[in-house]
Amino acid sequence: MNTIINEIKNVQFSKGVATALLLMLTMFLSSCQDNDIDRADMILAPVEAENISGQLQGDDYVLTWPALKEGQTMQVAVYRNGTFYAAEIVNGTSYTQKSVPTGVAYEFVFKVSDGTNLSSGVIKSYTRPGAASVTGLSLSQIEKASGYDAKVIWNAPANATSILFTATNGNGRIITETLPVSQTEYTITDVRYNEDWTVTIVAKNAEGASLPTTASLHIGKTAIGFLSIYNSPSELVSNGDDDEASAWLWFHEQYPNGSFVPFSSIASAADIEEYRVLFWLRDLEGVTENDVWNMPASVQAATPFIREWYKAGGSMLLWSHATPFIGDLGRIDKTMLQGNDHTFSFGLGSSNGDTWKMAVSANPGGKFSADFSTHPIYRGLNIENGANGTKLLAVKGPGWTEDHNCLYFNLPATLTGFGNQDENCYNALTQTYGIYPLGTWDSQTAYISQLNVWEAQQGNSDFKGTIICIGNGGCEFSLRNADGTADVSAHPKNNQYQDNIEKMAHNALEYLKTR
Repeated sequence: MNTIINEIKNVQFSKGVATALLLMLTMFLSSCQDNDIDRADMILAPVEAENISGQLQGDDYVLTWPALKEGQTMQVAVYRNGTFYAAEIVNGTSYTQKSVPTGVAYEFVFKVSDGTNLSSGVIKSYTRPGAASVTGLSLSQIEKASGYDAKVIWNAPANATSILFTATNGNGRIITETLPVSQTEYTITDVRYNEDWTVTIVAKNAEGASLPTTASLHIGKTAIGFLSIYNSPSELVSNGDDDEASAWLWFHEQYPNGSFVPFSSIASAADIEEYRVLFWLRDLEGVTENDVWNMPASVQAATPFIREWYKAGGSMLLWSHATPFIGDLGRIDKTMLQGNDHTFSFGLGSSNGDTWKMAVSANPGGKFSADFSTHPIYRGLNIENGANGTKLLAVKGPGWTEDHNCLYFNLPATLTGFGNQDENCYNALTQTYGIYPLGTWDSQTAYISQLNVWEAQQGNSDFKGTIICIGNGGCEFSLRNADGTADVSAHPKNNQYQDNIEKMAHNALEYLKTR
């Protein structure tokens, strides 16, 4: 050892490098004395990589391994595109990753455990080949001289060579066709009143098929109404809030056959039986939070009949301070809404020079991602790609903003019992409770906790209808003038992104007409 050290001293290194080399060499040599290099066997041996095999079974990827010793389990950690996604302790000899999308790089890390010790990790990788899933699928009911057709539209997938189209009414009529990839619409002819149609589209190429994309349509009544606490349109435009008045003027322009429905005119469920969808935009300013929770007397009187209509299948679009009405209807317990964190704002507003954007995707805790931008309410809108893969929709440009938020926090965790960054929370919220987050503040994309723009389908409730709530403070129907005075118009000009608001409202109403 001394001879080697002297040789290093004779080489012309800088003083600092020589010192470092001598230190490392001394440590190495001192650790390699006779009888000092015996190593104990690893406490737990991993399963050899070649003994872990994977196979795509339908849309699921199933990995299997030989039986472990008694008392041992397998810990499986899953990464998607390099980001941690999920973890599970497996007692058996297989792990199933369900509904694997094409083009997503998965890494599975396997470690044997005895409850105390872990083996080293073994990594298996898999990327499902094949065409990307179809996006933008939606259905609409088309009236004709005698009866109805159903129109189906979707976005053309970029890397597919053909499309498998399947439609069924659940009562014996089935349509199955292979379509060219350039085709983006299909008409199902002669559908019947009260039929429920389900359409499934699978994109294919030489490498494989995508996950299926599915949408449904109930063939039924088509009438749509605009709810108001005012008794007539002229009274609303003259005396009402500028956002409510502008929403009515826009609605009347879009749906000339749509009806103005005062709450005071609803004295029974029969009074609104003809309507497929009801739209209520409520905007309050200079009030207190209690005024948001407390509904006007005419609304309270009509609520039992609207609840009956909603239970039977009627659907609603609730905007801004109308969103608490979902609690009055009983779809979500109102005391739960009030008891959880929430943000209500109802000030007079001020001039603001920023552009406001709403996030239409989430990546909770980096564990998984949820893309809301493919929902039909965003069809045809310019969705931007923000930082860290966040998708954004601009809703408000510089101008006078009231910033009237009406949104709720932590309800997903309260309902499901899972943490708001847990994929189980999202799955239970949507699949069991029928509640779908659709938009959030761009600062809240790491959670599932915020119900900002959201949808309540029937889920495990008694309500057959669907409600969409738009509670984002940026989604104003009318920005005020620069001096704070009202700008009442079907198409107010003070918001450069007004088209996005109107298009989202139109998409939401058209979507609810399919529910």
